Amino acid sequence: MLVLIAVIAVIGAFLFGVPQKLLKYGINTQQKQANQTEQLSIAGKVSGVTLAGNSFKLINIRDGKEVIVKLGSNTKMVRLVFPFDVKNPPESKTFTPKLQPATLKDLKAGDQVFIRASEAIKAGQDVINPIEIQILP
Repeated sequence: MLVLIAVIAVIGAFLFGVPQKLLKYGINTQQKQANQTEQLSIAGKVSGVTLAGNSFKLINIRDGKEVIVKLGSNTKMVRLVFPFDVKNPPESKTFTPKLQPATLKDLKAGDQVFIRASEAIKAGQDVINPIEIQILP
C-alpha cells in the first residue's frame, strides 16, 4: 500500500511539476504549440471559387481542413507551366517552369495551389491578402 502511494506521488509530481519547471525557465508549452501551427505558406487543392467574394476555398494538404483564401489588391497570381508534359517527364532532371500571369477566373475546383503569405497563417483561420498564389500543373 505504501509503495502504491509513493508511485502515485511520483507520477503526480512529474505530471504537475514538469510544466511549472518549464515555465520557470521561460518555456511556455502553450506558446510553443501555437507557434507550431503557424506558417508562412500553405498548399492544397481548390474546392471552390467565389468570384464575387474575390476568394476561394482550399483543402489544406497538411491537415485536410478547409480554409478560405481571400485575395487582396496586391496578391499576385501565376500559373506554373512546365516545358514538358507533367505525366511524361523527360529524363533530364533540370528545368525552369514558366510563370504565366493568372487571375481568379483562371482558378477552378481541383487545381493544386501553393500560397505565400506575409503574415503567419494560423491553423483553422482564413488566409487574407496573401503575397502570391501559384497554380501548379
